[in-house]
Amino acid sequence: MNVSNSRREEPPKRGRAPREPKEPREKAKHPILRALGRTLATLICLGIMVCSLAAVAAVYYAVQATANDGNLLDLDNIELSQSSTVVATDPDTGAQVEYATLRSSNSHRVWADLEQIPTNLQYAFICTEDKDFYNEPGVNFKRTIGAMINEYLLPIYSSKQGASTLEQQLIKNLTSDKSASGVEGALRKLREIYRALCLSRAYSKETILEAYLNTISFTGTIQGVQTAANEYFNKDVSQLTLWECATIASITKNPTNYNPYTNPENLIHRRNFIMYNMWQQGIISEEDYRNGAAQPLVLAEEDTNQKTSSVTSYFTDALFTEVVHDIMDKEGVDESTAQSMLYTGGYTIEATVNPKMQTAMENLMLNEGDAYFPAGWHEEEVTSISDDDVQVMNADGTPKTRTGDDGTVYYYRNVRTQAAMVTLDYDGNVLAMVGGLGEKTKSLSLNRAYSVTRQTGSTIKPIGAYALGVEYGLVNWSTMLNNSPLYQKQDMVIRDEDYCRKNGLMGLSDSQLKAYPNAWRSWPRNYGGNYGDGSDLPLWNGLARSLNTIAIRVGDLVGASNIFNFVYNTLQLTTLDPANDVGLAQMVMGSQTHGVTPTALAAAFQIFYDGEYTTPHLYTRVLDRDGNIYLENNATSYQALTPQTAYIMNRLLKNVLYSNVGTASGRYPNSNGMESFGKTGTASDEKDLWFVGGTPYYVTAVWWGYDAPYDMTNTLGKNQAKTRTCVTAWKAYMEQVQANLPYKAFPTSDGVVERAYCTQSGLLAGANCPSRATGYYRADDLPDTCNYSHSSGVAAAQSADTAPVVGQDTTGLDTD
Repeated sequence: MNVSNSRREEPPKRGRAPREPKEPREKAKHPILRALGRTLATLICLGIMVCSLAAVAAVYYAVQATANDGNLLDLDNIELSQSSTVVATDPDTGAQVEYATLRSSNSHRVWADLEQIPTNLQYAFICTEDKDFYNEPGVNFKRTIGAMINEYLLPIYSSKQGASTLEQQLIKNLTSDKSASGVEGALRKLREIYRALCLSRAYSKETILEAYLNTISFTGTIQGVQTAANEYFNKDVSQLTLWECATIASITKNPTNYNPYTNPENLIHRRNFIMYNMWQQGIISEEDYRNGAAQPLVLAEEDTNQKTSSVTSYFTDALFTEVVHDIMDKEGVDESTAQSMLYTGGYTIEATVNPKMQTAMENLMLNEGDAYFPAGWHEEEVTSISDDDVQVMNADGTPKTRTGDDGTVYYYRNVRTQAAMVTLDYDGNVLAMVGGLGEKTKSLSLNRAYSVTRQTGSTIKPIGAYALGVEYGLVNWSTMLNNSPLYQKQDMVIRDEDYCRKNGLMGLSDSQLKAYPNAWRSWPRNYGGNYGDGSDLPLWNGLARSLNTIAIRVGDLVGASNIFNFVYNTLQLTTLDPANDVGLAQMVMGSQTHGVTPTALAAAFQIFYDGEYTTPHLYTRVLDRDGNIYLENNATSYQALTPQTAYIMNRLLKNVLYSNVGTASGRYPNSNGMESFGKTGTASDEKDLWFVGGTPYYVTAVWWGYDAPYDMTNTLGKNQAKTRTCVTAWKAYMEQVQANLPYKAFPTSDGVVERAYCTQSGLLAGANCPSRATGYYRADDLPDTCNYSHSSGVAAAQSADTAPVVGQDTTGLDTD
């Protein structure tokens, strides 16, 4: 066997050399999965790029959106809206106490430094609102991201989540940037986060917390914890207890749901929850928590038995008006701007009010049961009816109306008498003021004591004619004056308005009217309609009895223009009319065009203390929020009368109350033996009734009448419509406010002497004068001594030879 042929070797092949073996590869993925993988990787890269760009854009947007913040978040010089405070001097302690707060309709805030705010109150907010406050950079990113996911991506929480830190809440309080939904809500949140980070870097946590606690809102217009402490607990914030701190912190969560007055149970649950948080976070002990949770909710109204009212007093209303006008003058702004400045400027106003006297006057003027001022209801025709009006209705329940010839519809309302009272001291400080009867229901309501002018009636006699007559040496205590009209009917000087009206003569001129003898009358008449008995009376008697016939003769001696210049310029009765009030009827009888306010009239009577006049004012200083003097009252003081004339007039006016012929005889106040003076006044037809009275401490004006002048005898009768109503109210008020004051006398004058005078001649009593009385005279201007022989009867005093001055006072109103 040929073996070699069976195992033959293959001849070698020609070509490439063999490759090295490779490691085995995994099986290739499915093409779709491979594409998804590549897409995901691309998206991730794009997402990172987009997020980076978004972050850059967000930062750029936030920077640009907040670029105009300016001083909005300047906590070092934060200018927040703060209510202005009125402070008064406590008459018992001499300390300044808060009297009122001037708040706007949408904000009431009083600032408190962090040192004043109890630690418990600080942590009541921190533990519940932002427990990481002291450790975070102004933003809690974990809570913020969770809230954003819950809001915009996936509802991972059962309710909307809050993530705002105290910094962010403060920013909401300081800005008007409060949109909260959709894209705008997201952008607002972005701006808020950026601002919070900036705020946290710029200020300490203490500064931020102080600002937050002073800007947080509560019920109504209350803002800031100091205001809340005052309103809810009648306390300074520094005096709050633990449970009171937790109560205040509870309200801000939802001021409606946790309103202490309407939802007290909800508030208690929230309060206890806050104290539980404080215990769990180690701020208070378990014992403190349990004791606090056991406390009932006792608010200031229940605790003090009185409800704090936001209705301001008549004094505060007048003070507001005065300060607003002074701000207008100082800043050159309009009234609306000045009001806004006062409401929000955080000023402290040092008022002249005496809180005790103000309260006493308010209580008297409540006039419960018409104790002092009878109502005298009557119907009044008006063109519109307000909510406060008592509308007159027909028997069928429809409004009583009348349609005028021009189509105007007139309605009827029932109105009653009103009154006003104001008290000053002799330095011009307004101590108390009430501008209406009954309970005051509105702030800045009609203030009849401060802003309403009325005819003065006879109250103008002493400050004009009599004072100047004595001052000029034209008359003295016992000057004899004839009790008869200055002008007789046959003189044809004063028109008889009633006769002219009835006979169609009103359109005639004075020269044309000369043809009608009965168109004229004697003038003046005395109160009650008599023309005097033609006898000679001493000046003091005519003043005490308020005889028009005597006062007109004194006014005629002085001159109507001299009287007007004195009361208008010196006594600042600037509501008088320079064109129409320069006449004897206006300047002696008190029948002015507009008249004066009770405040101005009371101020004029200051001169009967020592002759000095001081502009009436309601504040001494206004301080800004930093304690700097912003305003000082612009009152002026000067000598209006010599002390000698002032003292003589004081003694003359004493007779009104102490003489048995005085118009207010016997109605002086019983005040530890202290004396008083006064003057009654009645405008024509009993439309305005007055009394102005002075004591060694105070001068007070009282007015009584209808808002729309109306004859009070039509509703009350002649026996009720008397000035004694005003005198009685003044007497009761003075006896109350002077009850515990030490005795004080009016100042005397070295230049005044007491002398006996002859009651028949008015001259100093001589040896042969059978009847004499005592009077007060200037030592340098004594009357002559009487040397008449009295055996043949009464000698008449010489009359002045001054020619009568006829003013344009042909209305001839005769008043008391």
